[in-house]
Amino acid sequence: MSTSGTVDQRSIGELLLDADYQARQLLLDVDGADAAAMLRTWGEVVQAAGDLWSSLPSTPDVSPFDGATMQRLETMSHAQHRAQLVRDWPGDGPPDERLLGIAQILQRAAELADGPGRRVRPRTPAAYDDLDAARMRVMHTLYVGAHAVGVAVHQHVDDVRKTVGRHASDRETRDIPRGQEAAIRIAAFEQLAGGFVGNRFSQAMAGQHYTPPSGSGRLHQALVSWDIQAHRTLAFAPGAPNLHLAACTQAMIATASTAILVAASTTGRVSVEDYKHRLAPALDANQQVWARAANRWGRLRSRGERADPALVHAASEVRAAVHEIAFDRTHWTAPEVLAGRIDLAQATVTVQQAMIAAAELAVVHRDIAEQEPDLTGSARTIAAWSREAGIDDDTALISPGDVYANRAIKLPDLIRETLVANAEQLIDVSEATMSVAGALADVARRESGPAPGRPQCRSEERDPVRIPAPGRPPTASR
Repeated sequence: MSTSGTVDQRSIGELLLDADYQARQLLLDVDGADAAAMLRTWGEVVQAAGDLWSSLPSTPDVSPFDGATMQRLETMSHAQHRAQLVRDWPGDGPPDERLLGIAQILQRAAELADGPGRRVRPRTPAAYDDLDAARMRVMHTLYVGAHAVGVAVHQHVDDVRKTVGRHASDRETRDIPRGQEAAIRIAAFEQLAGGFVGNRFSQAMAGQHYTPPSGSGRLHQALVSWDIQAHRTLAFAPGAPNLHLAACTQAMIATASTAILVAASTTGRVSVEDYKHRLAPALDANQQVWARAANRWGRLRSRGERADPALVHAASEVRAAVHEIAFDRTHWTAPEVLAGRIDLAQATVTVQQAMIAAAELAVVHRDIAEQEPDLTGSARTIAAWSREAGIDDDTALISPGDVYANRAIKLPDLIRETLVANAEQLIDVSEATMSVAGALADVARRESGPAPGRPQCRSEERDPVRIPAPGRPPTASR
């Protein structure tokens, strides 16, 4: 069950891919203020990973070292938890929602692995290789996750050192030895998990089982569900975390659209010249402008702010659908291979519809930046951007306490105006991409054959679609 209340339909492999992805994302977004919550939650991640590990069927080629590694990691996690109770640090408090999400993903995978008919012993080399890949993905998630926790703890210790005075009391400095001890334990955990991963990650992933998709229907449905959920979430929670996730996902959709259209041009569904000179530049610009929007909103997230779980779930399903058709385990698949997996005529229509939806979502971003009265952002980021514009903290009415704690504060007019201007650029590029992609719907009509009773001309059989030059369509008044 997903956090959004809907049943998670992803496979074990897709869940493990998402857990690994979330761990990598976590590593890019931690600081000292996250240390306490991450230490509280890390044990749940390790426990969920251990449950999954024990639920996976055994294989004859798994060495005793491999099995013992997970047991040792669980033992180390339990010992750290006991030490935290004895030292009363970090104590009670909220969990880290990101680590909690990873734990829930691993627990869902464990439920699937332990389900009816799943405990049958595998008997083929391909099945053994797939199980090895699953174990490697679990261990890599723990390896990257432990490193993220370690980064946060080290930063916390450094932050305490900077804030306490030379003659500070033991009470004021006690977080330093506590943090150092936790950092040592986490470092040992990370090294043990890293020793398992070693340089075998790519080799293990090469054995991951791949089930060919039945078409592009899943991608189409994932994009429809994403568009609906993005509008719902941004309507009731138009904050920086949700705007960041929305922009990140739109950038990913643009990248996936490029992969699909490369395959379409390779097989003649779309003119190579049109792809090179019109579609590719438009999609590249679209991907970049959404990525920049994601970076801006990501920097505006303040301490403790997290994206809507329903939006996270919808974005995860888009990633899984893209990975199913466009990836060969750890890398993008060749255009010729992708062309053999899906109906490119229908997929190009899906791309066109995604570009239309992206243009509309860009307007939503602009409206939020311009009209949402309670929009807030990270005090540290707002202070930094204000200084870059030549405005000091006193003039910008930003308190040092807010900056230190990285609290969410209301956006100053200057920052809001900048965000609106950036969103206007997002609209311009998205509308231009929508205009260029407008002719892709012709692919489906050409591939579906002539109308009943009308003879088909030879020129209609499989001619590549010619894309009109880009241009701005008429739009409603802004």
